Amino acid sequence: MFADKPKLKKLLHYLMVHPYATRPRWWFRVFGYPFIIKKKKGAIIKRKARLDLIPTKKFHLGYRSIIEDYAIINNGMGDIIIGDRCGVTSRVKLVGPVTLGNLVTIGSGAQITGLTHNFMDVTKPIKDQGVEANPTIVGDNVWIGGNSVIIQGLKIGTHCIIASGSVVTRDVPDYSVVAGNPARIIKQYNFETGAWERPPSKK
Repeated sequence: MFADKPKLKKLLHYLMVHPYATRPRWWFRVFGYPFIIKKKKGAIIKRKARLDLIPTKKFHLGYRSIIEDYAIINNGMGDIIIGDRCGVTSRVKLVGPVTLGNLVTIGSGAQITGLTHNFMDVTKPIKDQGVEANPTIVGDNVWIGGNSVIIQGLKIGTHCIIASGSVVTRDVPDYSVVAGNPARIIKQYNFETGAWERPPSKK
């Protein structure tokens, strides 16, 4: 919308967000957020949740989903889409672009990000090199344990469990349990036997 008007875009951004802070200014949170936040019936955002939102990106919260106090939601680099009946518990951090399917529960202190910091130019501080968006997608019916980390650009399949404290650095297939740093598959559901089984060891 403002691609051909960089000066106007810069001015509007300055008016909405402090130059070196990620949180929008108070006036924009009060008067702008009602137009940005899209909630379905029964969705709840607790009063002490921190929402760092800008109008050029989406923030959708599904039916009967909840964002608890002290969670941090930041759509500055990409859309944050949360499906139906999800639970974003205390001190969870979501940095877009991130998409959560339906029935996703995230334990306290977990972090899911959809961006990465640039660092390749050694003549510049990393802080001044900006970031790049790389969407992270979490499927339906996923349980993400507390204090776990899911890095940018990954896909977490349907009906998966991310054990507490895990650091997920690669895609997770459907019906898997992963744990550790880096996270590895420790169990998968076998539809032929009807049981959760350890994957065959690699020789």
